Amino acid sequence: MTQRPEDGVTSHRPTNDPWRRTLRGFVALTLAATIGCSGTPAAPTGDVGVIDAEAGDVGGGDAGSTDARMIDARVIDARVIDARVIDAVGGDAVGGDVVGGDVVGGDAVGGDVVGGDVVGGDVVGGDVGTVRPPASGQVVIDACLGQTGIAERCTLVTNASACTGGRCSKLVVVFSGGEMGCVTGTGYNSVLAGYAARGYAAVCINYFDTSTGSGTSPYLDEAARIDLAVREATTGPWARAYWTGQDLLLEGISHGATAPVILMARTTLDDQPHWHGSHFTAGCFFDGAYDQAATADLLATGAAAGRPCTVPVSYTRWLERYCGPGATGATCDLRTNPRAQADSITDSAPTTFSIRDFKMIECGSALPACSGDIVAGAPVQTLCQRLDAAPTHTCSFGSTPTDGHLTCHANQYDTCRSWFEGILPP
Repeated sequence: MTQRPEDGVTSHRPTNDPWRRTLRGFVALTLAATIGCSGTPAAPTGDVGVIDAEAGDVGGGDAGSTDARMIDARVIDARVIDARVIDAVGGDAVGGDVVGGDVVGGDAVGGDVVGGDVVGGDVVGGDVGTVRPPASGQVVIDACLGQTGIAERCTLVTNASACTGGRCSKLVVVFSGGEMGCVTGTGYNSVLAGYAARGYAAVCINYFDTSTGSGTSPYLDEAARIDLAVREATTGPWARAYWTGQDLLLEGISHGATAPVILMARTTLDDQPHWHGSHFTAGCFFDGAYDQAATADLLATGAAAGRPCTVPVSYTRWLERYCGPGATGATCDLRTNPRAQADSITDSAPTTFSIRDFKMIECGSALPACSGDIVAGAPVQTLCQRLDAAPTHTCSFGSTPTDGHLTCHANQYDTCRSWFEGILPP
């Protein structure tokens, strides 16, 4: 018995098993009979067949060539018509079923056959027996339930309209602000559509169902649910169907520019492969809160007559995140609160960030507090400068002083795209 760590499938492979010899004959006869019943002229000898049903990879050449070998594979009610296996090197056919699908004039290039018909095109990526997910829609992640002690799910809103004819090389993952607006926010839809128009696969992440859920815990406590959502966004069925895995841009606004960046500074979760493209990865973030006491100070006196902000982001929300319901400035000092300090990262070592290239943008610093200027801008610049000073990292700082916190991302997101493409290696 051999355990293949790359796919977790256990294969029984005796070296001289009479059953296998019988299987080889049965499969060859089944294929011949099936092709004959389909009404399609039989292929020339050697074009379709099973040569060696033993251990090995599917190598280059026509199906039936001496380089093509299958392991414990069953063909059930499938017709193979003028199909070629090209350069599917390193992808074992281990215990996989091709069920009721026609492969007509198409190339199977380095991927699995996904249920249904493949007509005149490539079969690339995916899982045996699954249906290709819609290019655009919603993916609900039930695994987020209970994370951070909150009974709320995560949701992906996807737009791969540019990638239906072939997988896109670039993916942008957009983290919603604290309102969790990917599903209902027109601004996020326009951002996804804008990236799709430029040839990207695009996905927006709500890592809670509601804005109430997103305000209950310190940002660092959200790391596990954000990691789950990123894993699904970059390696789940939708991503495998529409993205090559090559270039990845992480992008966010407000809460979505805060929690993911704190995760990078305080954990090693971003070291995992699903946080990285195989070729290049970068992060572009608008108005993240990287010094919690500084933002609380801004909100504490930003309203008329020096009163605390109440909308759209309240001073109380900032305090209660760390000190619980009913917290006030007299009872909750974010300069000494350990959880607030863990969420303050302007002094973080650049080496803790496994992603190397960043753009960070402050919004609304020239506008009135509460309505336009909601997050302290100076810490954004401080963190960016600290990253950029390291020989291993880069960070480009930007400012939109007259474009406020609520609008700057939807208005300025193309700044991220042009920056990302400008530093994208060949």
